[in-house]
Amino acid sequence: MPDLRLRPCFAAAGTLVTAMALAGCSGAGAASIASSSTWIEVSVDRCGSGWTDPVPGPQRFVLDDTDTRPGEVYLTDARSGDVYAEVDPLAAGATQTVDITLGAGTYAFRCAMEDEQTVVGPTVTISTGPKTSLAPVRAVAQADLIEATRAYESYVSGQLPTLASLTARLQADLGYGDLAAARADWLPAHLEYERLGAAYGAFGELDDEIDGLPDGRTDGTADPSWTGFHRLEYGLWHGQDAATLRPVADVLAASVGRLQRTFATAQIDPLDLSLRAHEITENALQFELTGRTDFGSGSNLQSVAANLEGTATVLGILKPLLADRFPQLPQTLAWLERTRADVAAAPALAALTRGQRERIDADVAQLAEDLAPVASMLEPRRVDQ
Repeated sequence: MPDLRLRPCFAAAGTLVTAMALAGCSGAGAASIASSSTWIEVSVDRCGSGWTDPVPGPQRFVLDDTDTRPGEVYLTDARSGDVYAEVDPLAAGATQTVDITLGAGTYAFRCAMEDEQTVVGPTVTISTGPKTSLAPVRAVAQADLIEATRAYESYVSGQLPTLASLTARLQADLGYGDLAAARADWLPAHLEYERLGAAYGAFGELDDEIDGLPDGRTDGTADPSWTGFHRLEYGLWHGQDAATLRPVADVLAASVGRLQRTFATAQIDPLDLSLRAHEITENALQFELTGRTDFGSGSNLQSVAANLEGTATVLGILKPLLADRFPQLPQTLAWLERTRADVAAAPALAALTRGQRERIDADVAQLAEDLAPVASMLEPRRVDQ
């Protein structure tokens, strides 16, 4: 994997430690911190104090919030403000360890305490050794993501009428008792929904009504609370008659109609948009390529193709923000197109040869890993002065 990477480590109390190409993250307490650690004060008055002996190589910083408030802490390029590492949030009175390797350059800690403007600590210069090989990430402000989020909301709003129309056709098929037509029309409707993966967080409970699984339900596939596309899939490919499935289709159509009405006033969290760029592909790997969501139609690979189309849409919208932050974007986009081509050329999941299976699994797994840094790179950060 590329070295330019925002790798998150989750520590106690919900703290997020993130660093580009971080050598390691830890939430160790004072008892286990090595004597060679550099203690960095985090506060409004003394932000970044304590780094008095800068040398190149591996660094262990112990960030110590001596303020009365929690805050966000960033290790940045002193000139540009670009971010090498962060802890978000750091509780008042808490410490957090960050391990990172630094080369020659100028650095500064920035402290964004709750309800205060960002404070920039003293500039620290490492003058010996090669220039640091780490590439910091230019910070993204919340406002930077608003335009992209609105563009995606507009895209989803434009797709929902098609989803409603395809679902209504499926509903009509079952109303006429035409099971063959219903089986043919189920897939286009379901794939239209699968293309909207980045919006699921904004769909709330309707997502479970429309595309939920029977997992965790008392009676499994026989549970009357199970609704949606997969419930219809199960019935259509397990010999259930139209009279049994007609109420299920009615509920599905009603849920899609309610989604179309409510989404007009819903809002996608800007961070969710960048997070989904990775999660759509990860979910395809976890649920579709394992066959976990196959209830008879054998359409998992077509769902993967729809998921990849959704990923491509998200990346297209985020591309202006990623272009100068993610040097591996061209290679990642090329890998996405390779993956889409391999999936499109493959037969049904159950008919894959071992070689085809390994290639597609590797394609999607690699893509999910390549996309992992996107959410961290585009997370809004308070590095303003």
